[in-house]
Amino acid sequence: MCLENMIDIFIDDEKCTGCGECIRVCPKGPRIYRLVEKNGKTVAEVADKSFCIGCTICVTYCMPKAIRLERGW
Repeated sequence: MCLENMIDIFIDDEKCTGCGECIRVCPKGPRIYRLVEKNGKTVAEVADKSFCIGCTICVTYCMPKAIRLERGW
C-alpha cells in the first residue's frame, strides 16, 4: 500500500522554532523536511511527504507541537 497520498504533514509556522529536531529524529528526516527562512524566521517546511512512513516520531519530539500528521485511512 502506498502511503504517499494517504498522509498529509502540516507545520504551523507560528509555533515552529526552526530547531531542526524533526529532521534529526525522523528516520527519513532530511528527505521530508528542510529549514527555510520565512518572514525573517527560520522554520521547517515539508520538502517531500512521499518519504513519510507515518511513524509520528516528528510529532512526538516537536516541543512546540508545530507538526501535525493527518492520515487518510
